Amino acid sequence: MRKPNFFIAGAPRCATTSVYTYLKQHPDIFLSLLKEPIFFGSDLTRQPLAISGEEAYLGLFAGAGEARVVGEGSVFYLMSERAAEEIHAYSPEARILLMLREPVEMMQSLHALYLRSGNEELADFEQALEAEPARARGQRLPAGVYFPEGLQYRSIARFAGPVERFLRVFGPERVRVLVFEDLLKNPQGEMRGLLEFLQVDPDFPLELDPERATQRIRPLVLRQMRSATPEVLEKLKRKTAKNLHQGARGAPLRPEVRARLQEELRPDVKRLEAVLGRTLW
Repeated sequence: MRKPNFFIAGAPRCATTSVYTYLKQHPDIFLSLLKEPIFFGSDLTRQPLAISGEEAYLGLFAGAGEARVVGEGSVFYLMSERAAEEIHAYSPEARILLMLREPVEMMQSLHALYLRSGNEELADFEQALEAEPARARGQRLPAGVYFPEGLQYRSIARFAGPVERFLRVFGPERVRVLVFEDLLKNPQGEMRGLLEFLQVDPDFPLELDPERATQRIRPLVLRQMRSATPEVLEKLKRKTAKNLHQGARGAPLRPEVRARLQEELRPDVKRLEAVLGRTLW
């Protein structure tokens, strides 16, 4: 069985699911049926839907055939201190896609997602931020928490160090950074650049409306489901039982709180800008 050679390694709430759906249309790209196998990152709490065991993991790519690009997407690889080196040891020629977003917007979106999934119970985002120190000590955790590291919203929003880590491990020629806001402004151009990075035909016409793209790949998904193991089908069923990616984003953040968070995160943004050689948010 083939090993993956492409990883969407993060970050969460940055349109990774949309990009996964867009890329899945390309005939030279095979992406796993289960988007978030979370096989690497041994320093993170094991999430309920993670795939365990190499045989089960490789089984996700059993239908890859002669596809040039074989991949998966697990957004918390970015926050793991071990995932980059573990992926490199497993697939040293892999290409990495990192997707980023204005940090405060990402934090709010992740908080809203966790309220829907049960990983979070504090409906007030400001209260969730205030609880971070206690939660880091294992206190004030929600009864249904399944990924306590995910409740460290500020930590997840500090992108510079993780991006530097993937660049150091894989080299800049094998890492592409795609910014959420750039994708919104110019989806055609950003996706063409991504196809060029993956060294597949950049002129293949991709449907870039998320709903229409989902319908376009439906026959492929059904074929993958027919050959999937019972374990994968069960995890997929549990993951899709609720449409967690859609829902209310929560109450608007008070302007003074937003400004305070942006100021707090500004040194990390400046560091990231220096790494990427461009102005960001």
